[in-house]
Amino acid sequence: MSCALLRKLTGPQLLCAAPPEALMRQRRYYLLSALLTGLLLALSWPFIGSATPLVFFAWVPLLLAEERYSTRTRQQRPRHFMPYVFLAMAIWNALTTWWLYCVSESMGSKLFAVVGPNVGNDLLFCLPWLVMRWSRWFVPSRWVRLVLVVTWIAFERFHMNWDLSWPWLTLGNVFAQHPAWVQWYEWTGHLGGSLWVWTANLAVLAVVKNPDGHVPGRRSLIAALVILAPFIASQVRYVTFKETGTPVEVVVVQPDIDPYTEKFDEDPIVQLDHMLEQASAALTDSTVLVVLPETALQEQPRLNDSNGHMVFHGLWENDYEGSESLRRIRTFLAQHHGLSLVSGMSSTRLYPAGYDMPVSASPIGKEGLGFDSYNAALLVRPDSSVEDYRKSKLVPGVELLPFEKYLGPLSALSLDLGGTTGSLGTQEEREVLSVPGGLHFAPVICYESIYGDHVAAHVRNGAEFLVIMTNDAWWGDSPAYKQHLAYGTLRAIETRRSIARSANTGISCFIDQYGEIHDRTTWWTPDARRGTVLARKDITFFAAHGDLIGRGAQWGVLVILVGLAFGAVRRILIR
Repeated sequence: MSCALLRKLTGPQLLCAAPPEALMRQRRYYLLSALLTGLLLALSWPFIGSATPLVFFAWVPLLLAEERYSTRTRQQRPRHFMPYVFLAMAIWNALTTWWLYCVSESMGSKLFAVVGPNVGNDLLFCLPWLVMRWSRWFVPSRWVRLVLVVTWIAFERFHMNWDLSWPWLTLGNVFAQHPAWVQWYEWTGHLGGSLWVWTANLAVLAVVKNPDGHVPGRRSLIAALVILAPFIASQVRYVTFKETGTPVEVVVVQPDIDPYTEKFDEDPIVQLDHMLEQASAALTDSTVLVVLPETALQEQPRLNDSNGHMVFHGLWENDYEGSESLRRIRTFLAQHHGLSLVSGMSSTRLYPAGYDMPVSASPIGKEGLGFDSYNAALLVRPDSSVEDYRKSKLVPGVELLPFEKYLGPLSALSLDLGGTTGSLGTQEEREVLSVPGGLHFAPVICYESIYGDHVAAHVRNGAEFLVIMTNDAWWGDSPAYKQHLAYGTLRAIETRRSIARSANTGISCFIDQYGEIHDRTTWWTPDARRGTVLARKDITFFAAHGDLIGRGAQWGVLVILVGLAFGAVRRILIR
């Protein structure tokens, strides 16, 4: 019986299912579209394929597949579209962050390190697509893509501000190897790059859809303008921008200590002495600041009870005077007039009995005492005064147990990666450290350097240049440390602040206000470099106002969700 005859007999409600071979071809189309989008995104990513222009049409295959899926009957398409979105996200995540497997841990920890973040990210990246799919029930077709873009950017901002934060693949990071392309980040922040990527993809989609069988000239012109206009504007800004600020001579130290076999097993005071020797060789009489890397100071904290008084030994924030590291640094600074030193450290704070301790605190014995551990920074000035800062953006699963208020007893599940382990304490304020001469800088510890709005808050509080302290050795000679360095250049553009970067095994360097890297060290080689940063007082639009694009997108999502809820209620009432 033919399909036409069957329709006459049963009415228009019953449609013929596509032949099995036709459905198979349909599935292959959606599968290939997902594979192509995932592959193009990965190939465009810094130090994976580094073919950055691919990102301007990487989403097009998946967008075309979604368009096709939405215009087919149920009998002419696969049952669900979202598995294909998940596949595209999985390919992108796996190919760009495969290096998470490179940790020198047990096989179980390796698998957890790579599978957990990747699968979690894959699922989360599907959410904006899911909202877009839902919106097709209630939103006119011409607005559906806008829903996707707004929801995606809102998600990227959300992904920077919760306990499972992992914004490594924020689309705006794709331009990190090309600072001259995105000089306008000083106004938009790197989410402006995400908006550029999506706008370009939608413009290319309009050309590729080609409903009339020919390439529409007007659409092609619009697509070209969308891609080229921000690029040209950035080139103009790159040529016309001028660095300003007070010159400050800084020495960055790269001790090259293996974190798996040396850093936490050997005498930390001996390691500190070696770092100070490295710094001495690079100093001049004009040097203002020495920078040591993340967790360079590693004294074991101890407590003694002397005649009813607590005596602190090690890096206790309650009283640093018991620290041998501090004594060595003060001796070193006394030999160099006007010199200050800032170093990453693992510090501890003791809470007395009855104190309202934060959830990250751990008890000591039965006396009601408690303590917090921190991944922190310590500044020592020429007059021997000290100031500290606690890392505020912690690595989930390594330094932070997500949702610890509810999962605190499971803190033993945290991985031993990145220095201090377990769930660490933080601080709320974006502190600025100061050295003689009225110079103020932001201490940025490791993971914090990938958060644009976070770093901008330091600048709003008066930071005139940035100091990045990191230990990128955990992932070996992989794209990880290269990507991390490149992302830091975006912070220089967003805030127009010079950067001095000290990394345990590399790459240590200086980054100018254009986002260009200077005097970079060699990976996994002991070194110390001297350079000049400019301490700048005026602030950019982005530094002054923060992430307006991300916040605006989140308000947009609220409107979208309210609209979808009203649409769903209306649909139910009509039924």
